Amino acid sequence: MSDWLRAAIWAVVLMPLGIVLHEAAHYAGYLAYNLPNPTLSYASGGFSGMRDYWIMLREGERAAAEAIAPIREVGMAALYGPLLTIVVGALGLLLAWRGSLFGGVLAFTAFFRIVPITVIYALGTSEHTDEAHIALTLGIPDLLLVALQLAGFVGSGWLLVRRWNWKVALAALLGTIASLAIWMTALGPLVLPE
Repeated sequence: MSDWLRAAIWAVVLMPLGIVLHEAAHYAGYLAYNLPNPTLSYASGGFSGMRDYWIMLREGERAAAEAIAPIREVGMAALYGPLLTIVVGALGLLLAWRGSLFGGVLAFTAFFRIVPITVIYALGTSEHTDEAHIALTLGIPDLLLVALQLAGFVGSGWLLVRRWNWKVALAALLGTIASLAIWMTALGPLVLPE
């Protein structure tokens, strides 16, 4: 089997797995901190009152938000998703550096989430991102988390081109995009409905 075909197949499989792991990390935090009625779906995790919680925090109503759930604990649960994504992506980068095509695609799909996040930041509408929530609750600079993931994404793409070739990188990109579309529109809602 050619490298480009393997890259495409791995991307199709790994993209939804990365999404589920990211959201499951949030969900594990919600459970660990006893947040009210935690939920997990194909593209998100949450708890009762979460939407109002973030609105209150953004408007400076910390006491009202705290009445729903403790700020530090919610911040930690928000951090777990991007943190797991960064760890998985870093592992993939290490494997790719050592010559593993699987590792390169693992890193690429893990860090791919930063592509829409970067667009959201560029448009100035970042308030609904994990990174903005982490900054609001824990004081960790959101742009630091964005920059780490963006560097991982660029690094993984560079490694795919450098260690293999542009066809492999393109196959990983197309497999990732196709898999993301299928997961978000059909398979994800079937497997983990909201």
